[in-house]
Order: sequence, then structure tokens, then C-alpha cells
Amino acid sequence: KGAQSAPAAAPGAPAAAAGPNLSRVVNLLAATAPQQVMLEVKIAEVSKTLLDKLEAGVMLHYAGGGWAATVLSNFLSGLPGGRLDLSKGDSKRITLDAERKDGLVRILAEPTVMAISGQEGSFLAGGKIFIPVAQDKDKVTLEEKEFGVGLRFTPTVLAGGRINLKVAPEVSELAREGIGISATGFAGSAILPLITTRRATTTVQLYDGQSFAIGGLIRNTQNTTVKGLPLLGELPVLGALFRSTDFQHDRSELLFVITAHLVKPLPPGEPALPTGSMAPPARGELFLGARPQGGQP
Repeated sequence: KGAQSAPAAAPGAPAAAAGPNLSRVVNLLAATAPQQVMLEVKIAEVSKTLLDKLEAGVMLHYAGGGWAATVLSNFLSGLPGGRLDLSKGDSKRITLDAERKDGLVRILAEPTVMAISGQEGSFLAGGKIFIPVAQDKDKVTLEEKEFGVGLRFTPTVLAGGRINLKVAPEVSELAREGIGISATGFAGSAILPLITTRRATTTVQLYDGQSFAIGGLIRNTQNTTVKGLPLLGELPVLGALFRSTDFQHDRSELLFVITAHLVKPLPPGEPALPTGSMAPPARGELFLGARPQGGQP
């Protein structure tokens, strides 16, 4: 006697318990409705980019006139901040452009996914690419790879309304770099894309309406670019006037906030929709009253 959450297991439970004495066992097991779990997931990426730029330029041409100095710091005029311009007439000009930018970008995704207790649910917002894979006898097949913002979870409803939740959030994207490959009998080479992935897997227990957070998935990228004139840009001191240096440091961190809910189906009947009370406006309401929505249908 008791309750069983899996309907398919209720008829076979007496046979497993009684063995050869099955004829003297009375089946009083009742199959209950399976529990359903809904996850509300908020995925945020906090990105901090530091960009330093130092550039100097010299333009010399003999002409008359007086020297003038101007500091260009008006951001609204479209000119870069921190630029010092020294000129003599219209023909001699020394420009020093020093620039630094800090940026903070937040990207949010808020999927809502539902699954039955004991079954896996998943979510993916991204795309797919095909990677060639070598097989026997000079055959090549295409293997499908997914990338983007994804989530896989398996909930199990325990006694007392506790939810045992195994979650595996993942964020992947195509990298700028690739791998060059070549094949025998084919001219040239191909570039295979690389996928950078940040993934976390954990198992927690919580009650209906409780939340937990996963963080610490940090990515650091540094790029340095130096451009200059040959020989002149390599001078110890004066070489800074004949070259430009760009330094960029990208640092981003992923944050997952997951909330679990026990849900039940809606009662029988047609559910009310948000658009059920909306009616198209009449011409007088639209043109004279500027009303995009009419009265009650």
C-alpha cells in the first residue's frame, strides 16, 4: 500500500515484492501525477574592457608663420580626447594622441524551462556549425557542433517538497583564431573554427521558490598592437614619435542565477490570453483619438 510517482511502475511493484507468492498479494498502490519543475534562469555577462592608446605623428614642411598650441578635449565634436596638437602655420604639425577608455557591458538572457521530475530539460540560444571529421578509406563526414548560451538540468522532487537539481550551464562562442588543415590530393588549405567554452556543473537541493547563483567563470584576453616606421620607430627615445601602440585588456565574468518552482497544470478549460481583451480600433478612434487599441470586444 502506498503511492508511486511513476504510473508504469505501479503494476509491477507487487510482483517484485512478492516473488512466487504473487497470488496472495493485493495491489493497493496508486499512481500519483508526476511532479513538474520549472526553472527561471538569469544569465548575465559583465564585461570590463580597458583600452590604452598612445600615438604620435610628425609632419614637417618649411613655411613661415607663428607656432600655436591647441588642446582638443571636446568629446561632442567627434575629436578624440587627450589630443595635443602643436602647429606652425599650416605646414608644421606635431600631434600626440593619448586615449584611454573603460567600458562596462551587461548582456542578459532570461529563459524559462520546464521538465518532469527525473527527466532532463535543456535550453540553447545560439547556432550550429559543421566540422569535417576524417573516416576510413579517405571519407570525410560532417559533425555538428552547437555554440551559444545553453543550459541542461535534471530535477528530482524529494519528500517534503525538496528539489534535487543537477544543472550544467554553458556559454560558448566562436573564437577569432582557427586551425589550418590540408588534405592529400587537394590544393590549398582550410581553416577550422575554434569554439571557446565556459561551463559549470553542480548539484544542489532547494525548496520551491529558492534561488542559487553560479559565478566565477572569468575570461581574460590581452591584445597589444605596435605600428611604426621601419628603423625610425625602433629608436630608443625618438622612436616613440614614429610609432603607435594599442593595448586592449578584455575581462568578462559570467553569472547564473537559477530559481526553481514546483508547477501544476492549469485547470480544465480555455486559459485566458493576454490578447483576449484587445480589439482593433475603429477608424475614428485611430485617426481622431490616436488610440492603437479599441474598446472591449
